[in-house]
Amino acid sequence: MKDSYHNITATFKEDFSRVVLEKRIVDLEKGKAHCLLLKIPDENFLLDNWKRITNSVALNYQNHLETSFEKWNIYLFFLMSEALEDMNLKYTIENNTFSSRKIVEEAGISAEDLIKKHVNNELTLEDNEIRTESVDYSYNPLIYNVLKDKKIKKKNILPEQLNLAYDELITKFREEEE
Repeated sequence: MKDSYHNITATFKEDFSRVVLEKRIVDLEKGKAHCLLLKIPDENFLLDNWKRITNSVALNYQNHLETSFEKWNIYLFFLMSEALEDMNLKYTIENNTFSSRKIVEEAGISAEDLIKKHVNNELTLEDNEIRTESVDYSYNPLIYNVLKDKKIKKKNILPEQLNLAYDELITKFREEEE
């Protein structure tokens, strides 16, 4: 494992000298997650290099991890100094499934907050305020009546069944408007 980190550090110094690399290992219930925080100089650099970076991590780091849990729990945080203008690029990177989970964020977010949000899946309220008032919820009887006998929780629900329920809801809403 020690060689693995050395390999990735040496590779980044050689191949991606403009990227600042920081590594964090997070203890999870079943093993460790490896978080590589990559400070990216600009959007063009990200566009031109994110695939090469991902491939390099897979070859020089992920390949040397000891357990399959660790190999499947690698997070690449592409940290941008400026807000990303090309949202299609962000979407493409974050939805790429090769090698690791990839996240594009602004560099101003702390490593701890990134890990809480994306690795530990902790939800935070705005301004760290705790909601004290209750929120009343009332169901829509029209939707309830259409869906009450449907087995929506069934894992293998057929698309036609969903479409029929949707069509029935649309019909009921139109009838109610008249």
